[in-house]
Amino acid sequence: MAEDNFTQEQVDEAIQNAKAEWQEQELNPIVAELEEVKGKLPKEPTQEELDLQQREQDLWQKEVNLSLKDKGLEQFASIVKVENEEELKEVVKVLGQVVNDIKVSTGYVPQDHAKTDEYSKFEKDGNVQGMIATKLSKLFG
Repeated sequence: MAEDNFTQEQVDEAIQNAKAEWQEQELNPIVAELEEVKGKLPKEPTQEELDLQQREQDLWQKEVNLSLKDKGLEQFASIVKVENEEELKEVVKVLGQVVNDIKVSTGYVPQDHAKTDEYSKFEKDGNVQGMIATKLSKLFG
């Protein structure tokens, strides 16, 4: 049995070589994969970004409310949920049509039209004698 005696420098060098080889073969691919996964994760928005998003939402809701108010549809503001200008225009158009249809259907519709009297009936037929008889009957009748 031959004993191998290594100096401390040789041991340190062997450890360094083994460590470098391990880093290159095992650690570096894992670190690269980790960085790739981190890049795909959604990042947390900052407070400034959250505030800006809230302001944009508030501004959009005000625009929706104003559009509804312009068309006399402000009662629908709590149920109208739209994401963009195109949807808003379509919803306002449809709601306006529905409201107009309701107004027409609930509006005043006379049930009894003015009854045509005898004079109007004779006048329509062109019967002069009947028209005169009707007027005289009212005077002497």
